[in-house]
Amino acid sequence: MILDIKRKKKEKRIQLFGGLIGICVAVVSLFYFFHAEKAEAEKRMVEIVNYVKVQCSTYTHYNESSESKSLLRAIESARQMSTNINMETENGGQLSREFLKDNLQTLWVNGILVLDAEGKVVCEYSMNESLTDEITKYLQKEIIMDFAGYEERSYSERFAREDGSRIDIAACARKDAPGIVAIYYYTSPEFTRNYTLTIQGLLNGYSVQKDGTIIVADDGLVVASNDESLLGQNTADNEVVQAMKSHTDSQHIFHLKNEGTGCYGIMLKQRDYYIYAYLADREVFHNLLLRMISVIFLYFLIFGIFWFCISRTNLEHEKQEREKDEKYKAELLIAAKKAEAANRAKTEFLQRMSHDIRTPINGICGLVNMADHCADDMEKQTEYRTKVKEASNLLLELVNDVLDMSKLESGEVILEEIPFDLSRISREVLVVIEQMAAEQNIRIVWEKKEITHRKLIGSPGYVKRVMMNILSNAVKYNRKNGHIYISCREIPSGQPEMTTIEFVCRDTGIGMTDEFQKHIFEPFAQEHAGSRTKFAGTGLGMPIAKKLIETMGGTITFESENGAGTTFVIRIPFKIDLNSDKREEKKDVSDGKPIKGLHILLAEDNELNMEIAEFVLQNEGAVVTKAWNGQEAVERFKKSEPGEFDAILMDIMMPVMNGYEAAKTIRSMDRKDAKVIPIIAMTANAFTEDRIKAKEAGMDEHISKPVDEKLLVKVIYELEERSFRGIRNEKEK
Repeated sequence: MILDIKRKKKEKRIQLFGGLIGICVAVVSLFYFFHAEKAEAEKRMVEIVNYVKVQCSTYTHYNESSESKSLLRAIESARQMSTNINMETENGGQLSREFLKDNLQTLWVNGILVLDAEGKVVCEYSMNESLTDEITKYLQKEIIMDFAGYEERSYSERFAREDGSRIDIAACARKDAPGIVAIYYYTSPEFTRNYTLTIQGLLNGYSVQKDGTIIVADDGLVVASNDESLLGQNTADNEVVQAMKSHTDSQHIFHLKNEGTGCYGIMLKQRDYYIYAYLADREVFHNLLLRMISVIFLYFLIFGIFWFCISRTNLEHEKQEREKDEKYKAELLIAAKKAEAANRAKTEFLQRMSHDIRTPINGICGLVNMADHCADDMEKQTEYRTKVKEASNLLLELVNDVLDMSKLESGEVILEEIPFDLSRISREVLVVIEQMAAEQNIRIVWEKKEITHRKLIGSPGYVKRVMMNILSNAVKYNRKNGHIYISCREIPSGQPEMTTIEFVCRDTGIGMTDEFQKHIFEPFAQEHAGSRTKFAGTGLGMPIAKKLIETMGGTITFESENGAGTTFVIRIPFKIDLNSDKREEKKDVSDGKPIKGLHILLAEDNELNMEIAEFVLQNEGAVVTKAWNGQEAVERFKKSEPGEFDAILMDIMMPVMNGYEAAKTIRSMDRKDAKVIPIIAMTANAFTEDRIKAKEAGMDEHISKPVDEKLLVKVIYELEERSFRGIRNEKEK
């Protein structure tokens, strides 16, 4: 009911608005067409009086100008003939009657004569031979022959003959030789008599109704008009003419009264004549009514279409409102279900995280308590420490996976562009995977190795992570005594200095159902309810692998059969390392004490982390100097003797001065050892962007916490060796 009232009010407003617009359109149209019709009439009448003016001027000056134009044309023809004769003789031609005949037709003259300097005819051609002697004698006048010596001068004259005909003659100097060239036009007596022009004849074709009344007056008398009843009348007796004399000019029309009816008139004064023109109002505005009716009709047509559309829209709106009410409840129900699903997903996520985090923590706490009760049993102590390490590694894997997944989902992952050896990464991954596979008696078989370029540029850490996730899944979900078949081949790329590496992993494991294959790349996805207990892991391995592959510009596909196994195919593009031969291959650190005797500056603000790092370094034979923040580390290095410290281990998140600032400060010192001393970031900031930031701050390497003891020792050793070679080279220089 409320909608109907609103709709009716809206319709009334539209009707009122449409009526007001219609009135405005009518008024504007009337104003516009009135002035448009008037402007058209004014333009037409101005054109008429100006045309009559020009024609009257032509009539007035015809006799004066006709002769001049004819003689000028004759002069141009004579000069052109002189030029043509000169060109003909220069090109080896002969002056002949045939040549003169051809030019006579081209120049549209009646005769051509060529005389020498003495006045003798050299050559001539005439359409009327009877005129030749007459023209020759005329040209032999001394005054005409004088023009033979002046190329820039010419002679022209019109003379009348006794029979009423006339001859226009022109002569100029020859260009080819001394003498003159003459041409003439002959006009017959019949043409002369019949060729007349009258002002009255100029007005033939002008309609009084369409073009208005046109008057040409001379000394107050009408000498011409398209209204023959006005011929011979005195303009003083014409009311309209007298009004136009007072109020009009040659560019604008003026509204007048003519026998009680309105008209528009205009006047133009010519040298010898007055020209008047006036047109009745009904003729000026003869299209006004039709144009107004057309505009009003068009408006109402458009308004009718608009009203029809509005009505249809209102009906559709009412229908939509009814449907909206019906859909509203459905949308509320869907929204409630989505909210419930979101809460359920959140709850499931927290439950999974709580379970996956608490499980290894519970194991660690329980094993520590058990170790306390078996303090004297070294065998038990060794067993419990091993299990604590496994639980710790599982907990670390979970934290890393969750953080990596968060980074990948937010698009904050930064790719590295550094050189790496694909074979070396494969070996490092297989060492771990083969150990895992051996526990279940699973055999790893290489099917194919077709690699041309092993030295590549990319993100080796991510490549290693992808391979580890794929192969570890192949081990987890395989059967005892099963097989894992792997192959690697290179696919040439169409782009220069690029290649694509294809990695295939095929296992003989439990496979996946068709339904689970749709969710394999979803976080925490595992096919069976008990899988999280049966198969240790976070459920994030495959989503992370897929995201990393896509971030690197690659693709991952798979085929799986429930109970038969799964095959993964990975393709990733890489740049080819063209400068690999120039780089020195790093050698693995041998067993023993490679950092024994090295003096290391350790910057760490956490007491427990300081204690652990100090123990690891001292256990390897290194001498440790402690600093509890970045500023203290800078001061201790500044006060040390050059070469006193062999390496610096730098935490990042420290009070007073962080690790980045401390590294930059040390590198900026005016000391030779400040430029080459190894500075290693040892921090819990473990993302790629953290490693890049550490490099930008001047650090040589980045090791993430928890610290791998073997990796730490290896990195210190390699960097110290490189630093030692750099210092030795500087001294040799």
